[in-house]
Amino acid sequence: QLYCDTCERFLADRLVEGKCPTEGCNYEAARGDQCENCSKLLNPTELIDPKCKVCKNAPRIRDTDHLFLELPLLSDKLVNYINNTSVAGMWSQNAIQATNAWLKEGLKQRCITRDLKWGVPVPHEKYKDKVFYVWFDAPIGYISITASYTPDWEKWWKDPDNVELFQFMGKDNVPFHTVMFPSTLLGTGENWTMMKTISVTEYLNYEAGKFSKSHGIGVFGNDAKVTNIPSEVWRYYLLMNRPEVSDTLFTWADLQAKLNSELLNNLGNFINRVLSFVAKPAGAGYDSIIPDAPNAESHTLTNALAEKTNKWVEQYLEAMEKVKLKQGLKSAMAISSDGNAYLQVNIILCLGFHLCFY
Repeated sequence: QLYCDTCERFLADRLVEGKCPTEGCNYEAARGDQCENCSKLLNPTELIDPKCKVCKNAPRIRDTDHLFLELPLLSDKLVNYINNTSVAGMWSQNAIQATNAWLKEGLKQRCITRDLKWGVPVPHEKYKDKVFYVWFDAPIGYISITASYTPDWEKWWKDPDNVELFQFMGKDNVPFHTVMFPSTLLGTGENWTMMKTISVTEYLNYEAGKFSKSHGIGVFGNDAKVTNIPSEVWRYYLLMNRPEVSDTLFTWADLQAKLNSELLNNLGNFINRVLSFVAKPAGAGYDSIIPDAPNAESHTLTNALAEKTNKWVEQYLEAMEKVKLKQGLKSAMAISSDGNAYLQVNIILCLGFHLCFY
């Protein structure tokens, strides 16, 4: 591992920075675990001209004992799981591509410990001064947090015939959930609930560049909170802008535009028009009592709206079953668009009728 003589410690992956060794990339600020430019997973010792991010000096390679997963021994079981589940679970294409890239290179032994002060200690006398590598430990936390919540945790995690596990993530975390964690579960020989469907996004970029917490570029949870923009607005914008097929761009101008044109003028307007009309006093509205609608099926415009709405609901359900969240939300919003048009046409017709009658 890389050891910094100046800081007198082995360096965590995130504390090493150097040139990406991937052909055609050569990004100058690649981290010890991954290149932000080409998304290639790395080992710190692969970096060209590595530097300690704390003191900026060059670290040296120093021998240290670690624990490894024997992934090659699990290859047959893992490939069988991936081949079957990727089809049955309708894995997104980017998840399949990232997983196959690992398999194509051939499974290698994977180090699961680190010489760090923080983290989960290894429960073994020989390795008591080490901690588990985060991407070995973190997925196990999915199970352990369920066990912390209920003694019946096995109803979820050891009942694969009755439980379907869905996972959502960015594309840079795919191999840990389609290769590493499944291998850990398969290696125990126990009947675990394995991940069935994985929904993977491409990158959401920020204004003119990439989100980067380490470089302070972008807007994150604490930043979103201080804006006082309601959480529902954030959820709507991020889902509508979800990079399901290709990279998308976050911009403050686009957030404002979608808030005004889609949430306010479309959905908000539709809800307000319906509720205010129902709430108006008798004669102007329905005095907050929704009336019966006799012979509604004979009303051409109402029938047309019902048919459209049924189709949108079908498309919504189909999209959500396939974990196409953006398309599902668009189908739901289309209902309010059609609803607004329906109200507008009927208001014009009613006004025309009253004018002619007068």
